[in-house]
Amino acid sequence: MPRILKKVYYISLIIGLLVQTVSAQVKINSETKEKSDLKKIYKIEIDNYQKVQLFRTDYDQYYGFLINKVWKQKRHKRTNDSIIQKIKIPNKEVKELMINLEKNGFESLIDCYKIKDCISGLDGTTITFSFQESDKRNVASNWELNSDYYYKQNKVEVPGEVLKARKIYKIINDKYDLENVFSTFLNRLPKGEYSYGMLIMTKK
Repeated sequence: MPRILKKVYYISLIIGLLVQTVSAQVKINSETKEKSDLKKIYKIEIDNYQKVQLFRTDYDQYYGFLINKVWKQKRHKRTNDSIIQKIKIPNKEVKELMINLEKNGFESLIDCYKIKDCISGLDGTTITFSFQESDKRNVASNWELNSDYYYKQNKVEVPGEVLKARKIYKIINDKYDLENVFSTFLNRLPKGEYSYGMLIMTKK
């Protein structure tokens, strides 16, 4: 390669690397800034397939998402490929919801394992509520939250803290009908085999 062309090639290469580095740095700085701007985060997760995320920023702005997710199956095995639906929740609704949830004790929910007579199991559906604000964090999970069946089987009263978690879930579900939203998402999937939670489904 002639010396001039070689010089031009190296200059172009260096410029390309610098552009990539600057672009990557801008992206990192943007993501870091977005995270640092968050004052409060509420998350409600239904197993690994549905999630409600609510955010409040330091500037008293609100935003949130309702997320549905399934994994593609291949030869009856889960792959790393997934299909995700991300629905933006109107900012005004997020604010109203976060205020209502806070009033009803979202930030002080207690994990099932710390509650006397709270029943948990390996199969079924687990609902997790998480809260984060500065250095404060709280995570509370409940197995088969809305079912009385296992409490009746074991002849124990449903603990007050579980009833409190049910009320929190009801506030959210009354607003968005989570089961119906997820069912609609499943119905719109293309043909194939999918999994979510502990279930496998075939869409024909």
